Amino acid sequence: MKTSHMARRLPGFLLTLLIATPLWAQVRLPAQKVHYDGASWHVKGQGFVCCPCAVPCPCRSNAPPTYGHCEATLYAEIHQGHYAKVSLDGVKFIQIGGDCSMSYHQLSAMYLDPSASPAQREALMKLIASFAKGQTVDFPYVLAAPIDTQVTGGHLYNISIPGILRMLIDKNWGLPNQPFSPVAAQDNFANELLYVQNLRYKVTDGAANLHFDYSRRQANYRVIDLGHSQYQNRAMLIQFTNGKGWFSPDQLRLIQEQHLPIPDLAVVRRQVLSILRKSGGAGAGR
Repeated sequence: MKTSHMARRLPGFLLTLLIATPLWAQVRLPAQKVHYDGASWHVKGQGFVCCPCAVPCPCRSNAPPTYGHCEATLYAEIHQGHYAKVSLDGVKFIQIGGDCSMSYHQLSAMYLDPSASPAQREALMKLIASFAKGQTVDFPYVLAAPIDTQVTGGHLYNISIPGILRMLIDKNWGLPNQPFSPVAAQDNFANELLYVQNLRYKVTDGAANLHFDYSRRQANYRVIDLGHSQYQNRAMLIQFTNGKGWFSPDQLRLIQEQHLPIPDLAVVRRQVLSILRKSGGAGAGR
């Protein structure tokens, strides 16, 4: 049985534990600093982000977070993809970022489903490192833990890690169809996001020092179709973020070149409030 370079660096007992880990178990992996090695990669899939900001999230249009902090959590599933020769098909992961989560230098925690092999884990971390300016990312807290995903009606997503995390997200906001369309937004995995409803967003992980409940705040959805060439060609909005309050000139240039719809934040805000009033719902920012 062949093992990855990262796996060969692990102590023998830990490597044995990882390979033999039942899919229901939780195993703490070593903290590490990972550098992108220049390999080609491409992934297709989807992902959700929840955070404490109001809807629409100001971070996505190059503004500071609503409340000065933004503990954002990404759930992503790769339907099809590769990193060099490593297949990433079927890999699921959750990552929790620090300050506004616009920089992977602030990554707080990474959760990898135990179904991912050591080689897939190593490849995914290198892929994420390729997003950073220095192409190096610290992973201070990594946990192999079962990620359970249940989808009802094609729009209601119940995502959980037993005893640690719960995300309940409705793409349709309780309506028969999605009330919003994708708009331009800065993100590491896509240049367009769809605003969706955050019904539940709670994390409790003492080992990672994460304790918060930002249910009924902000959530968004992205279709992932991303390759290393988009970063090499500086075609991602996130590569030109400066936090000055609105899309930067370079971002606006990319938005025009890629024919992305610019969000009307006031209209989105009014639509959200109208939907919540009619449904009797609460939240989506205060």
